[in-house]
Amino acid sequence: MFNIGDKIVYPSQGVGIIDSIEEKEFLGKMKKYCRIHLINNNLKLMMPLDRLLSSNIRPIASSYILDDALNHIETFTHDVHNLTTVPCKERIANNTMKFKSGTLKDFIEVICNLTEIKKEHSLNNSESQMLKNTRKFLIDEISLIKNISDSEASDLLDDSLSII
Repeated sequence: MFNIGDKIVYPSQGVGIIDSIEEKEFLGKMKKYCRIHLINNNLKLMMPLDRLLSSNIRPIASSYILDDALNHIETFTHDVHNLTTVPCKERIANNTMKFKSGTLKDFIEVICNLTEIKKEHSLNNSESQMLKNTRKFLIDEISLIKNISDSEASDLLDDSLSII
């Protein structure tokens, strides 16, 4: 169950905070809604609480889980040769599926794999945009978890990526 003030990850939308939980009438029925403030684009939205619970929306990771993932970031990277032999459309579909799942593991995996491919070959526009968006979401999450600026979160991610 989510509560007011919870920091969440809304897959494909970004990182946000639950501002309030309100009861509103919709089509003659009273329903509970969560008001969510998405940090990356300053968007506010309302979502029915029952839909929120059945979606991929998740609380942000704990500091321990984040540190463990960043300290073992090399385990998220696949062999570049294997990655580049997969057709581009298939790679994009796989990365899109991982991006939409919204898990910390999948975000890191997308970033690691696209970063590795970028070292060997240039990325097409779709993959470049995927890398940019996924990095932004992960940086926002790191920033909230560690209570640091986006710049510091970006540096932390880049330091971890430098070992792969």
